[in-house]
Amino acid sequence: MALDFEEIEAIAERIAELVSSAPPATGLVDARDLAEELGVARDWVYANADRLGGVRLGNGPRARLRFDVEQAREALAASAEGDQPRREDPPRRQRGRPPREAVPGGVPLIQGRSSR
Repeated sequence: MALDFEEIEAIAERIAELVSSAPPATGLVDARDLAEELGVARDWVYANADRLGGVRLGNGPRARLRFDVEQAREALAASAEGDQPRREDPPRRQRGRPPREAVPGGVPLIQGRSSR
C-alpha cells in the first residue's frame, strides 16, 4: 500500500496539530537551565536553592540539585521581596601582585648588607 502526496500531507498536518497542542514536558532541570530560564546567574540559583524549591539528588555534601521550573517561578512570584534578580557577571579576579603601599613618613628603614 503506497501513500499519495495528499495522504502524506494530511498525516503531517495531523502530527503538527498533536505536537503543538501537547502540554509542555515537565521535569526537573539543573541550575544552569533554571538560571537561563529565569534570566539570572547560576550562582544566584545555587544561593537561593531552598527558596526556589531545589531538590537534592543524594545525601552527600555535593549532592546534585534539580529544580521544577514552574515551582521556582511561583516561589519568585510569592517572594516577600518582590524584586526580580538580574543576571550579573561575577566579579573579576585581579591577577598579579597587589600594588605596593607607600611607606609612611618617619618610619626608619632597615639597612641591608649591600649598603656598604
